[in-house]
Amino acid sequence: MFAVDGDSRISFATEGFASRLNTTPGALAGRPVDTVLETEDSSGIAAVISELQTARAGVSRRRYLTLVKQCDSVPATVEFAATGSQRVIGTVRKQPDVDGRYRHLFQQSTDAIVSFEIVDMEPVVRAVNTAFVETFGYDKDEVNGESLNDFIVPEEDAEEAANYDRRTAAGETNQAMITRKTVDGKRAFLYRGLSYQTADNRRCGFAIYTDVTDDRQLRRRLQVLHRVLRHNLRNELTVVAGMADHIRKIADGPEQRQAAERILSTTDRLSSVSEQARALEVALDSDSDQDVDAAELVRSVVATYPEQGIETDVPDSAPVTGGTAVYDAVDNLVENAVVHTPAGTDIRVTVDNEGNETSIRVADDGPGIAPMERAAVFEDEDITSLKHGSGLGLWLARWVAESAGGECQYERVGGWTVIELWLPSVDCCAPLVPDGVGELESVSTGQ
Repeated sequence: MFAVDGDSRISFATEGFASRLNTTPGALAGRPVDTVLETEDSSGIAAVISELQTARAGVSRRRYLTLVKQCDSVPATVEFAATGSQRVIGTVRKQPDVDGRYRHLFQQSTDAIVSFEIVDMEPVVRAVNTAFVETFGYDKDEVNGESLNDFIVPEEDAEEAANYDRRTAAGETNQAMITRKTVDGKRAFLYRGLSYQTADNRRCGFAIYTDVTDDRQLRRRLQVLHRVLRHNLRNELTVVAGMADHIRKIADGPEQRQAAERILSTTDRLSSVSEQARALEVALDSDSDQDVDAAELVRSVVATYPEQGIETDVPDSAPVTGGTAVYDAVDNLVENAVVHTPAGTDIRVTVDNEGNETSIRVADDGPGIAPMERAAVFEDEDITSLKHGSGLGLWLARWVAESAGGECQYERVGGWTVIELWLPSVDCCAPLVPDGVGELESVSTGQ
């Protein structure tokens, strides 16, 4: 409970009211009431108090507002009551549902979160969650009231952090990949900084840190392994193929020539896998947020197989999200149906718009996909030395769909093998595919 005098200043406050604001009754005495109570309409509190100061005793008004608590606005209902004089009494009823949900979100988030106030261009900590304590190693009592930068910002990144603080002070948001000091040494984080201003014009904010160190390290290691191994493999295979071809030419008997031809055949397959990996990297590095016309892409793919008699059912236009890699995904699925089935196999390609999603379906009445291929790609079974395929085409189709926010599905229905790409539909009728897409080099990766 609290009391407001004729000048709309707090003249009295109970311990309970002051504790909700993380302060004391003495510290509240004399403060303008609108510095501790906040509404969407800045004149709302003043109007209520002005009315009740001249009303008869017992008249009351209830308002939903927030308590300003060191950069932490707590929802509450306040009932203002007239006393028959200039004095107005306020009784606070906290909104447990809203406040409780906020507290659970803040404290139970697995990302480290800091609530802070910008004071003299420094982010002064007002609250931290459990994940912050576990990540950075500082208890809330150690950092509360102190500059956040002094605890977690590496010396070489001080100016970068200061720049983010200046942006926060200007009311701007921040998002960046940064490095910060933790209990486990320096770690990489996706940092998001949110800024807001309180009723008494204090600039506050939240800093959210998502640890991405392991993901970035894994990605970098895979890139190095992929490029170094692919480069070395290509160079060594060139030598092996050259020697095998020389042996075949000078061989005295059929056994030697047959062995040389087998070596050449094997090097060709290995070289193909190397090129598949390169093609897959190029396709997945493309912009998956780009809008493309799935109908036009399918027509372009099918046109490259004029002798196959592929049956299609495609609308005039089917805009989807997925980037030009969708062409490569469809091309690999069609190639699989052409190359890995007996001659004379029927192949059908259809495109259907089903509201928020568009389906691209490639079907054939061949023998189906080998179990080890199917289990690894579509059933998430572990890949072992005994259970894996030799190609990357199905993986490409799946990863392209997932990168766009869709999925890739497999089913065997009535003797038909059906691979279906589901991609987000786009409400757009403008041309989405660059001219000449049908002339683009297909990224062929096989099954």
